[in-house]
Amino acid sequence: MKTRLSESFLVPLILLGIGACQTENSGDAPSADWAITNARIYTVNQEQPWAEAAVIRGGRFVFVGDASDAAEFAGIGTNTLDLGGRLVIPGIIDAHTHPGNIGMVEWDAYFDATDRDEFMQQVADWAAASPGKGWVRACCFPIIEFVDGDAGPDRIELDAIFPERPVWLTSNAGHSFWLNSAALAKLGIDEDSEDPRFPIAMYKRDADGRLTGWVKEGAGWAIYDDVFETDTESHQRAMLGMLQYLSEHGVTALYDAGNKDYADDVFSFLSDLEEKGELPLRYEASYAIITPDRRDRAIGEIKRLRAAYGGERLQFNTIKLFMDGIHENRSGAMLEPYTDIPDYVSDTMLSVEDLRDFLIELHHEKLNLHIHVIGDLATKAALDAVEQARAEIGDDFYPRVGLGHLQTVHESDWSRFAELDVSANFTLWWLGVDDPDPAADALGPERTHDTYRARAIYDAGGNVTFSSD
Repeated sequence: MKTRLSESFLVPLILLGIGACQTENSGDAPSADWAITNARIYTVNQEQPWAEAAVIRGGRFVFVGDASDAAEFAGIGTNTLDLGGRLVIPGIIDAHTHPGNIGMVEWDAYFDATDRDEFMQQVADWAAASPGKGWVRACCFPIIEFVDGDAGPDRIELDAIFPERPVWLTSNAGHSFWLNSAALAKLGIDEDSEDPRFPIAMYKRDADGRLTGWVKEGAGWAIYDDVFETDTESHQRAMLGMLQYLSEHGVTALYDAGNKDYADDVFSFLSDLEEKGELPLRYEASYAIITPDRRDRAIGEIKRLRAAYGGERLQFNTIKLFMDGIHENRSGAMLEPYTDIPDYVSDTMLSVEDLRDFLIELHHEKLNLHIHVIGDLATKAALDAVEQARAEIGDDFYPRVGLGHLQTVHESDWSRFAELDVSANFTLWWLGVDDPDPAADALGPERTHDTYRARAIYDAGGNVTFSSD
């Protein structure tokens, strides 16, 4: 039976044995770890969805059922927890998040204006009050105000305020970066620099081939550590705070969808936490392919990270691939042109054939793949690659494949998630979080309305999961 939405959102790590162990009886039962009584236990077992008592021994549920039968399994000396009718659910898995990004960088300045003129005035006021010569690393320019079709922020505006200091501004969407001329020069980016993957990870140029200073997706993330300095103590404190917060709210496991090029900083800290018994949840780590050149070293990197930092809770089994960008900066891979760029030609990070071959490599290495897809072309290409890889490998195809975000999915692909055993992951708070929607001009009214179709994929039999991102 396929796992459906209810199971996938509340995937039970600590409750994996409920269905199988609900009738285990060892006669004169030895002392158990815990007996939970007077509870409303949701089991995610369709044949027995609710129970009022449970007994745990050796980290496994040896009984789930009525309170009157629990004593037979509890044994003498068992710790008893009376929950007074409170709800118990399986541990929640956050299927796509970025704990390593929390506290990774400290901004020199933070600008919160959402109007373009007000934003530029905030930048100018800060520059006048904060003279200097070093980097200015700031956030967050409102992308909806600066992106209009194929046009975006331009270094000319920043040069007028910062003629000599290198400036890096990150957008409020986190997938676009605005650099002035001094920053481009310091990083060695010029008109001859090759885009890591046009039109996704790229250095935007105008019609005359002039660099505008607008840097998209992996082209920016790949040079992040050349610009930003991380305060180790505050970074670690922020990561631990996030993990503790998630744990306190019922999250027992998460998938880390990438930490730019700070993987060793992040995972060495998490490994230390596990060694001290302080890692509060199970942690599925990853290596992210943000530009095509990283595809060939991804398997080696995930194996290196596993050897260096892997443990019982900190696991390295999944690679992350950015198959496209986002609609807000017009880097999503679409079957039809964006409404505000009629002649726009989309593309994906990897071709269908290259992704198929990569999946076959992952099969032999017994590794999994999580794929960022925003546009309907990216989703279709990813599903096509899975279909081709499965056809070549056969029924024992190993990789568990998940597609994340799925903002725009063509109707013809809804049923393919179930057919190909590919999980669909949605970050639900994205739907309606921005008002006005910064992708609306790109998609037009009809496609803007037809986004994040979790129910459509679920009704077609697909495995649907959720995450916080």
